Formats: sequence, structure tokens, C-alpha cells
Amino acid sequence: MSSEYESMLREAFSGLGSYSKMANGNFRLQAPGGQTCAVYFSGNASGNAVEIGLSAQTLAPILGRTEAEIAEWVGAQAAKTGRERIVSGLRGKYPGLALGSGRELQEFLLAWGEFAPRPARGEVFYDTQVEKATHLAGFDLAPAREGNWMIFRSSAFPQTLGVAAQSCERYRVAFSVAAWGQKVAQDCATDARTGAGPWPAVVDPVTGYEALYAMIQRAGRVAHLLAGEAAGQFADEAQRLPATTEAERWVIGRVGQDIFRQSLIDYWQGRCSVTGLSLELLLRASHIKPWARCKSDAERLDVFNGLLLAPHLDALFDGGWISFDGDGRVLVSPELSGDQQALLGVQLRWRVAELAEPHRPYLAWHRREIFRR
Repeated sequence: MSSEYESMLREAFSGLGSYSKMANGNFRLQAPGGQTCAVYFSGNASGNAVEIGLSAQTLAPILGRTEAEIAEWVGAQAAKTGRERIVSGLRGKYPGLALGSGRELQEFLLAWGEFAPRPARGEVFYDTQVEKATHLAGFDLAPAREGNWMIFRSSAFPQTLGVAAQSCERYRVAFSVAAWGQKVAQDCATDARTGAGPWPAVVDPVTGYEALYAMIQRAGRVAHLLAGEAAGQFADEAQRLPATTEAERWVIGRVGQDIFRQSLIDYWQGRCSVTGLSLELLLRASHIKPWARCKSDAERLDVFNGLLLAPHLDALFDGGWISFDGDGRVLVSPELSGDQQALLGVQLRWRVAELAEPHRPYLAWHRREIFRR
């Protein structure tokens, strides 16, 4: 009977990792993130035909659920049978349950199918269009499958993207870095759920292939920017340009400024980071820490060392007449009177939208060194 039960469980758990046999007919499944489950047919408590341990931590990225959700679900299944299981050493380390009959196993497998459904083969997720979309976005390494998740990586940046299909053209998109996921979600007019699991940020659901494609493209673009794409472009350009005279060095600096401006336009999606003005020709790439005072090209071209600003904000910020606090709220120099602020159109409600953690050290430097206190 145990061989029949094993076949049923291996079929239900397919996609949870590679199979390996343990002693006395027991088996485990192993995913890249670690062991996902262990199934015991021998050495069980009296009356238990099968005892199962499920690793909530390892299963979370595969199933697209939180560890708490998985542990709660397993606990609910265990409560249905009310059976105790053996806990000894590593056995019993994970949340688990025990089943005493074929009927209980069938009921468990039905519940498992609802909790961890497999995407239908006809879903767009399985179409090569998704792999093409990720490749175009810069995820150029061969994708991997972990259960319902397709995992995409790049040789150009360290971030990892996960995509899992649900039903009716609905998808989960997961991000290996919370700040990256939050930025992409904001840029795609949605929210990312953040947590402490293997996927620090998850957008669920993304409805429709067009929305999925747009999010994948934005994820790749932002990842390139966060990886210092601008500094690499500048290094390549600088190698091709002579730098023996002052005029030639000025040209190189101008090239760097142009690359920096384009990076900020990409990051802020062509909108002033404070007012939302989208007239791109008017927008200025404002260094927070000025070019001449940076210690390296990486610092000069860091996308977080800049704000894309409307012309009047750029002049005020560059001159230290305004700055921004750690939450992005505007600070106005006491050297500007109320009448002068009114004439300049200063608004106390100004705030940097979508301020990221790496902006804050640069803004702290600006408040200390540039802002007219």
C-alpha cells in the first residue's frame, strides 16, 4: 500500500524539488532553496500510514505564499485528522501532519490541489512570450523552474525575478530585493506586498499579459539603473575620448552629465520627482552631491545622487535655498523671507515622491554642506 501512496504523493508534490530515497522506503524532495518536504511510511506513530513534514520556509517562494500561510494551512490539515506524528531529531522539524487511511490521504490531496494549484498548460505563462519578455528586459540567463515559479536572472545585475501563473490571466511577480520591487510596483501603478520570506516583495495579482509584460520591462530597466549602468556607460565613453586638454576634459564631463540626466529620466519616468511635471525638455538633472565634490565616477553617476527637477526647483536646490529631509519633505532656508518664497512659488507641501533609502545619505550631505541654514 505504501508504494501506491508514494506514487500519489509524488504526483501531487511534483514541482517541489528533486526526489531522493531515505531509509525504509521514506523519501524527501529537495529544491534549490533546500528540502521542501519529507514523507514517512515507516517508523510512524501507531495507526499512521503516512507522516508528512512540509518546510514552510522553502515552500514559500515555490508556492507564492508566506511562511505563515503555509504553516497555518498545514496545521489546519493536521487538525482534521487529529493524529499525532513522530518528532525526533530533524524529523518533525517542519510543520506536518499524519494520515491513517486512503480516505484521509485522498482528502488531503484534494485540499493540496486547491491550496497549491498547478497552472494550466494553456496559460500564457507557459508561452515563450514570457521568456522573450524577460530576455528583452535583460534577464539573459537561462530561466529555472521552482514549482509554479519561473525564476529569471541576469548577468548584468544581481536581482532575481519570479513569475508564477494563476488562473484567468492572473500572475504573481516576485522580487528578490524589497526596494526594487516597491519601486517597480509604484511605477506600474500598483502595490507590492513586502515580507521577510525568500521573496521580500510580491505583486499579486498582475492581471493580463500586457500588464505582466510592462512590469517585467520596468523591472529590468530599474535593475539596470540600480546596478550602476550609468557609470559603466561613462567608463566606456571616457576610454574612447582624449583627455589631454582642458577642453577635452570638459567634453568628457559633459558626456557624463548627459548619461546621468538620462538615468534620472529613466528612473523618474520623465517626471519631476517633486511636482510631477512631465515636460522632459524643461527638466533638470540635479546632483544632490555636486559632480566636482564627488570622490568617484560611481558616486557622480549614482542614480540615487540625483533628483529630476523642474527648472525653478533645480535652481533653488542647487543654490541651497531648499533641501529635503529624510522623508522627502521640503526644507526652506530661513534666508528666504515669506514674500520671497511667495514670489519664487515655494510650496511647503513639496515632497520628493518615492524617496528610496539610498537617497537619504546624499540628502543628509546636501543638508549639511549645501543647504543655507
